Amino acid sequence: MKLLALLLFALPFAGPDDPKGEVTITLGMEASVRGTEVELGEIAHITGSDSDVVRSVEALSLGYAPAPGYSRLFRTDVIERALRRRFPEVTPHFRGQVAIRIFPKVETIQPESVLEAARTALVGAVQTIDASFTPVNHIDPVKVPEGTERHTLRARLDGRLDASGSISVPVDVLVDGVRYRTVWTTWDIQAYETRPVLRRPVRAGERLEPGLFERRRVRKLRGEKPGLAPNLLLGAVALRDLAPGETVTEIDVQRPVVVVLGESVFLRVRKGPIEARVAAVALESGAVGDRIRVRTQDAAKELVATIESRDLCSIDLGQ
Repeated sequence: MKLLALLLFALPFAGPDDPKGEVTITLGMEASVRGTEVELGEIAHITGSDSDVVRSVEALSLGYAPAPGYSRLFRTDVIERALRRRFPEVTPHFRGQVAIRIFPKVETIQPESVLEAARTALVGAVQTIDASFTPVNHIDPVKVPEGTERHTLRARLDGRLDASGSISVPVDVLVDGVRYRTVWTTWDIQAYETRPVLRRPVRAGERLEPGLFERRRVRKLRGEKPGLAPNLLLGAVALRDLAPGETVTEIDVQRPVVVVLGESVFLRVRKGPIEARVAAVALESGAVGDRIRVRTQDAAKELVATIESRDLCSIDLGQ
């Protein structure tokens, strides 16, 4: 509508002495407006002999609309200055009041709607993990200007959702497609994963065996060190007392070195269903699961491989 009015105004107006370049602007005591910007046609009754001129004057922007709970006063001299700056060919005549007070039409957004927008974003983000979430902060009803279209809510996720903890989810309130304000919501995230944990207590110095482990659903904490798979703990010795249900990490055990620098090993290279083995020499020492440098026996290539057992390293090239 604004664009059409401005295009129409690009057509030549009549001169200052021609009555087609004159408009009559009638102001009341007060008026209510929608959106975040005030147009003259919203707060005044405008008449004139040229309908194109009238539409252009109605579309004149007078600036920002007042926020909910506030008002603005427009005097005739202020309106006239704005009109002459934009349309110097138009001669205005004012009737009615010498000033008009503007109030915004207000739309109230209930807290439930804001939380639902944030919850929808969280549901989409946690589809790949085992997690639940609960809102923890209080939100008051949000008052925004009523737009030409219904408001929209858009949640943004700025934090990671791969562990338990607190996360803030901002929800933008858009009025006529433009962000008007942001409401912050806070959620308690409880994330879980199924992992190997100890069945029973283990004393410091005890050797770990596969039978000591079972898979359980446990709470995943932010910043915790990743656990070692049971196959990486064969022959490992506990460095401290470990409790039942505890995840064993790299710093909890001393793992035996199974490949020593300079020793000969077999290097298994796998790509999809195809597998080949070649002789190689270890260029580093390491335990099962460690990645070390190896060199093929013919000294043609130096590669990085994963230690599988005492005499076997592997490289997986994918599909």
